[in-house]
Amino acid sequence: MEISHERARLLDERIPRRVRDLAQHWLDSLSDKARQLVQVAAAVGGSFMVVEVASMLRETTASMLPALNETIASGLLICPGEQTVFQHELVRRSIADALPAAVRQALRQDVSALRRQHCLQVPMPPEFLVTGGRPAGTPVPGSTDAPAPLPASAPLPASSTEPGIVHRLLPALLMARSTRTEPLPLGLADELRAGLTAVLQAHYADVELTGTADAPLADRADRITRNTVSLFADGVQRATTRARAMLAAHQGRDDEADAVTATVVMSNLEWAVGNLAEGLRWGQRAVQCLGPATPPMWSPYVRLALATKLSDIGRFDEAEGLIRTARTEAEALGQPHTATPSIARAMLLLQSSRLQEAQDSARTGLEVAAKTGGGWVVPVGQAVLILVALRRGDLASAADYAWRCRAAVGADSTVFPSIHFDWGECLVATAQLGARRTAELLTTTYAHLLTSPQLFVEEAAAAAWFVRLALAADDMPLASTVVTAAERFAAANPGRPTLAVAALHARGLLERDSEALRQAAREHVSPCAGALAEEDLGILLSAREEKNGALGAAALRSALQRFVQIGSQGDIERIRAFMEEHGTPVTNAPRQGRAATAGWEALTETERSIAHLVSDGLTNRQVARRVSLSPHTVNYHLRAIFRKLGIDSRVEVARHITHSA
Repeated sequence: MEISHERARLLDERIPRRVRDLAQHWLDSLSDKARQLVQVAAAVGGSFMVVEVASMLRETTASMLPALNETIASGLLICPGEQTVFQHELVRRSIADALPAAVRQALRQDVSALRRQHCLQVPMPPEFLVTGGRPAGTPVPGSTDAPAPLPASAPLPASSTEPGIVHRLLPALLMARSTRTEPLPLGLADELRAGLTAVLQAHYADVELTGTADAPLADRADRITRNTVSLFADGVQRATTRARAMLAAHQGRDDEADAVTATVVMSNLEWAVGNLAEGLRWGQRAVQCLGPATPPMWSPYVRLALATKLSDIGRFDEAEGLIRTARTEAEALGQPHTATPSIARAMLLLQSSRLQEAQDSARTGLEVAAKTGGGWVVPVGQAVLILVALRRGDLASAADYAWRCRAAVGADSTVFPSIHFDWGECLVATAQLGARRTAELLTTTYAHLLTSPQLFVEEAAAAAWFVRLALAADDMPLASTVVTAAERFAAANPGRPTLAVAALHARGLLERDSEALRQAAREHVSPCAGALAEEDLGILLSAREEKNGALGAAALRSALQRFVQIGSQGDIERIRAFMEEHGTPVTNAPRQGRAATAGWEALTETERSIAHLVSDGLTNRQVARRVSLSPHTVNYHLRAIFRKLGIDSRVEVARHITHSA
């Protein structure tokens, strides 16, 4: 196999025999209808709508549900969003390849005909997206910088022009930290175009605008729609070129929807490559551009896009103010829009080390998204929960959230790339595999994280974490690579103290510089990052001093105190274990950091929440929906509850809670 840029591929197109055998074993365990569903779906592609397969099998969606549930229970398929997907692409290919070529071709023709029947048109080829349908090399009329309009396509039926798709895709574009790596899927660009046109026409019909173009309302809405859809580019260079060209050629009001969108896209792309000053400048300009010509649905996401950047660099109060305004605007728009402010605030709370509030805000956002089809925002909320669970030492929940996050990323076309997803997975892998094995993964699967400007600015302790891991694996070249990348990033963004102190922390670890670590512990804006720097200082001083050395012990106790204030149980236990192993007294350290081993006090917050829900008579599946976990993980926590409380039934959980109350 070859692993590159987060993707693994077989060097030989032939699928390994063991995979084919596994796929056949899976098929043999299914009922006839479930097997037929899987074989048709495998021929159709990696993701599909259940209604499509049902139509091809001359069944109704309702009649297919038992077979669908059987395939999900078997682990073959998952349904994290509107699309159903195969959990393993190689297994899907194995099943499809086992069908005769003529059958595969016929099934693909059937689904293509079905999609054409419902006006789901094939996306335009890349050359159309760049040149507007003109031959390559033909100048764009008016200016070489003018934005290339998208070619017209047949109108969709009225049932397809509802703006619901806009509620999913436009926020994803405005809140993205990067851009798409491939064109929009089949039919999605047309759906988005139709929905945007409906939203814009309704807005411009309701407001009286002055100083606008003389073009008829319908033409104006169509122009703005085409410009906006063109920003869903497949690649950073294309997205940047289109946004710049659109802004250079824009002769209408700056508050028109396409100009505002292009400004936010420029802000996001500059931020992603590490040009923080430019990213902030474009983001602030976008907020200033909001005006009468901007449809109300744009406003909260433009503010949230800037708020997340301010939070990244430690300007928490400014970010909180923008989030409050965005929340008010989102509430006026209705429930589908209220999930994003909650998730954005969860990220801010996590970065400011307010773990319980971050968890609560993320869960609130996920509950709304589950009800309204939040799409792109779901994996971001799951990523917050991964990091909170890890800070609290709850590896089982963190691993479950990581699985859910990756499933949501793969299943929903509205999800843009985010460094949060890979960072959370990398941390879970480290906790499960250890330093040496994870260091190997950092040269393959997670190599892009080592020099990621986006990660270094969003995670204050990321560079130091990589160095600590590399040193534990005795990999000095890896540690040096990270320190160099962090220092270059800080140098490229002068005036950003959060980056400078992060680089100082990483350098202090590499060179065993106690003064650098002491300064980092003092100057980190993130409370968690500051506590980690002080822990690193304590470990370094302890190694230099006699056993029970006063300076090292003092630094470790101070770090412990910080983690107790944060509520970071996993970090608390790690420091305590180190101190006890090295004979360092833990006197004067806050005792609430030590976890109880039995009784109600021994339960984690997640376990207490589950215990209360179980005592109310909810099943594991019902509990799972309430706490955003899988039923399997709920069962894992329930066994831990039984063990800690010394009981063996759900009824006794209810009795224990009643007695305690």
